[in-house]
Amino acid sequence: MQKLARAVQACLLAGFAFLPALWAQQTVQVPVELVSYPDVIYHNGKIATLDDPGVNSNVGRFAEAVAIRGEKIQFVGSNTEVLRMAGPNTKKVDLKGYLMTPGLINTHTHLHDSLVNGWAQRNPEKTEAIRKTFTVSGKTNDEITKGIELIVKEQMAHPLPGQWAWIGLGGGGTGIGIKYLEDHVMTREQLNTLAPTLPVFVGAHPEFLWNDAARNSFLRWYEVEPTDENEEKAITIDTTMGRSLIADFYFDSHMDELADVLEEGLSWQAAGGFTTFSSHIVGLRKMPAYTQLVRQGRMPVRFGFSNRYCQQIEVDIPGCFLRAGDYAGMGDPDQFMWNVGITLGGIDNGPPAICTTMEAAPADKAREDCIIQPGNDYWRAVYAAVRSRYRYVVNHSWGDGGIEYVLDIIDQVMKENPAGFTLDFVRSRRYSGDHCGFYPNKSQIPRMARINWHLSCDPGALNRSAPWLSVYGADAANQIGPIKSALDAGIKVGLEEEMGYNLARPDPEIRSMWLVATPFLTRKTSRGEDIAPQEAIDRNQLMKMATTYAASYVMREDYIGSIEPGKLADLVVWNKDYFTVPIAEMGTVYPVMTVLGGKTLVLRNEYAQVLGAAPIGHQPRFRTTPGGGGFGGGD
Repeated sequence: MQKLARAVQACLLAGFAFLPALWAQQTVQVPVELVSYPDVIYHNGKIATLDDPGVNSNVGRFAEAVAIRGEKIQFVGSNTEVLRMAGPNTKKVDLKGYLMTPGLINTHTHLHDSLVNGWAQRNPEKTEAIRKTFTVSGKTNDEITKGIELIVKEQMAHPLPGQWAWIGLGGGGTGIGIKYLEDHVMTREQLNTLAPTLPVFVGAHPEFLWNDAARNSFLRWYEVEPTDENEEKAITIDTTMGRSLIADFYFDSHMDELADVLEEGLSWQAAGGFTTFSSHIVGLRKMPAYTQLVRQGRMPVRFGFSNRYCQQIEVDIPGCFLRAGDYAGMGDPDQFMWNVGITLGGIDNGPPAICTTMEAAPADKAREDCIIQPGNDYWRAVYAAVRSRYRYVVNHSWGDGGIEYVLDIIDQVMKENPAGFTLDFVRSRRYSGDHCGFYPNKSQIPRMARINWHLSCDPGALNRSAPWLSVYGADAANQIGPIKSALDAGIKVGLEEEMGYNLARPDPEIRSMWLVATPFLTRKTSRGEDIAPQEAIDRNQLMKMATTYAASYVMREDYIGSIEPGKLADLVVWNKDYFTVPIAEMGTVYPVMTVLGGKTLVLRNEYAQVLGAAPIGHQPRFRTTPGGGGFGGGD
């Protein structure tokens, strides 16, 4: 029996000895479809991954190389770790030591509005059939009145059918024009007498005056009966007309042309290092134009939009909100366009017509405009959105008063339905507010932190709000964009700026986002004024505002905002090291290469020469010192 066992064992051992030779003769052919080599490897760079999402000054780890396959990031690590992943067809790009970061995310900008405005300037022969634009200036009310009369009686004596007279008084919030309209120097009745059939609009943002002919023409186009009551409900802010008239009246029958305008203009954003932006849309024809670009695979950058359509020439805003549905986070599968929530747009206006809790002289308080007030349609609309479990986003608030009302509404709904509105659920909604003109105030910051409120703050608020400290007092400076206090409380703050490209400029000069954002580092206005210097943040926090925090604001932190495996390959290479350049020279840092989903959209000529490649995309000049020119938009 033992002899038999030994014989069997010997046979088995002989068989096993033969197997390596057998395996050596059988080469397995792996189908090329299963090979996951990177398409591109960027190496020999300083890669800031921004992979720490915490509200702190840590930007995460730095790497040397990143591998891209398709639209996504495959590997991040050292040169040795990533280069060993290369296959026979992997393209290798030596970054030559330059800094790479995630693509920038602009959390509030009206690109489509500035694009349509720029197109209108470039095509007056088309826009004048809709409206003819004039500017009236004067040092006295009588001079302004005479200017309006001259335009109506002489320059618009023979209008085209349906043509409007669009008269701007200019001067902004501190000019005579806005006071002229606030004081009703010219009434609607007088304007009706002056122009009984010609549609006339007179504006100095945020105030405006129009006659019955303009009101009737506008409301009827949107299928709203032109009554005084409907006008009061449907028209709350002048930008509704300014941003809708050309966009809807002209492009209603020129949709392909509008899609082309958006595509051309948005493609310039990549030249500024932007791969994603967020905003609401004013003008009903812009959404079909955007969806056309998405369907046709023509979106140049990503767009997280808020739904403002219940506020656009809508008589029953609360009812519309109630029936709108919760689409926050939903969008196209390729992540080029998605919804970030529902909005009313502005719950106040621009200075001086803002809504605040701050003390001021009675005459100044009388100029404030709380579009949202307890019990009115705006209040009821926000209440309907919150209790319907929607994500409500405050896309425009300059003062702290309107924000106070929204926070109160959230608290009220939590008290009314504690089982359905737990703190965890409310935190998941990420309610948000934009601009930070005079908010959050000291008491609002802990309330916001508790419910995971997100902010989107504009560095331009320092310049725009500072003149109004003479109205609200020096202490009010502490609530002009108090970024550091918000971050210290754990609030995620996104970085916004009106970075729209004006198509009327054939040779644009644009500003680096870091030039625009420097006031958050220095707390100085362009006039050299110090605005709450204790609210200054560091450059690491500023970078996180433009990337990882912004990704959370637009509800896409799983896809964008950092350089990590599995995320979309949205990347920017900078001409200088953002992390080491002196603060005084921050404006000289600008992008030299922008990659969206693994595709190079922009390669500036100076960097192309370093890489030994051909330039790609738009090649604008960059302004490196404060001043005019470049990107610009609206409120």
